[in-house]
Amino acid sequence: MTVTRLGNYWRLSLLSTGSALLIALLLLLGYHAHNLREGLQNNLTMQARLLGANLTAAIVFEDSRTAAEIIGTATASPIILEAATYRANGSLMAHFQRPDTEARFGEGAAPDGHVFSFTDLQLALPVELEGRVVGSIALRASLNDLYGELGRLFGSMLLILTVSALLGTYVSRKMRLRMIAAENEIERLALFDRVTGLANRHALELGLSQTLQRHARSGGGSALLYIDVDGFKAVNDQFGHPVGDAVLKAIGERLGKALRGADIVARIGGDEFAVILTGTANPAHAICVAEKLVRIAAEPFATDGGPAHIGFSVGICMVPQDAADVERALQNADLAMYRAKQMGKNTYQMFSGDIENRVEQGLDIEGEPRPDSRYDGSRVANQP
Repeated sequence: MTVTRLGNYWRLSLLSTGSALLIALLLLLGYHAHNLREGLQNNLTMQARLLGANLTAAIVFEDSRTAAEIIGTATASPIILEAATYRANGSLMAHFQRPDTEARFGEGAAPDGHVFSFTDLQLALPVELEGRVVGSIALRASLNDLYGELGRLFGSMLLILTVSALLGTYVSRKMRLRMIAAENEIERLALFDRVTGLANRHALELGLSQTLQRHARSGGGSALLYIDVDGFKAVNDQFGHPVGDAVLKAIGERLGKALRGADIVARIGGDEFAVILTGTANPAHAICVAEKLVRIAAEPFATDGGPAHIGFSVGICMVPQDAADVERALQNADLAMYRAKQMGKNTYQMFSGDIENRVEQGLDIEGEPRPDSRYDGSRVANQP
């Protein structure tokens, strides 16, 4: 009788412990599901804000082609199914969707806010300039990865439940080590670009934020260079995307060799780079660096299919003189870069009040003669 009672007690204890662990693991799965959903929404919001900052000039200047190219960069994120840009009046300006995907965005009222469905997340944010709404951007992301991650988590949790009954502390210790390694890998992926090994946009924003905070405390200034690679699409079309990736990596290497160790070099988009020249308060120094970068970009890049030729259009924004926050600095540097492209590409342009005033007034800055100024960005590649 005693043995039977002990056996029943052991089985009851095992059942109670297993039930408690199962409930705990289900609660943990629910917690992860909430975090994954919130993380997806935050990630999509950040992407929409960044794309919106890049879209400001294109929307203001009614440049549908550039707007389409900018939202087309959303293809870098495999979860993005659809993206659209709307004017302030709600009319569709540019649209992108993956093949074999049903379109949800189109003409009519622009989406607003965020909506979770069983299959996707739709999110829309206004695009603002100086507190004025000039348009909006809408993104739609697939939830397949979220469900896949939840499925993997659930399977892992069931395995943990089975193994924990046998191995206890040993398995718990192993799980802690694995979680630390996974968190370190996630942190690494969150800060570095996979193709070039450079800092990514998120890391650049963190560095720029820290730079602005340092200048707010101690004074001084730095320069933000926004670089668009001219002719990169032709390289991709002629040689293919693997060669294009190799050229992007080579561009990153050239930028790294041309700059100081204290400077921050980042790839912030498909063919867009940015540089923070830390402790560079003199615009003349920033211009010298921009001239140098334009020259090194003019040197052909060796590929298996022959030399690849590109150029740089560089926009320069001095911080905190021209902008005291991250979004404004990126926006001003982007506007200056856009002006450099309008001036014929393969050149640079300083951000100025004239550019800002024309954007505020909704005027087109294209087609004007280049001003004769020390900081006009008129010097181009191959200049001694």
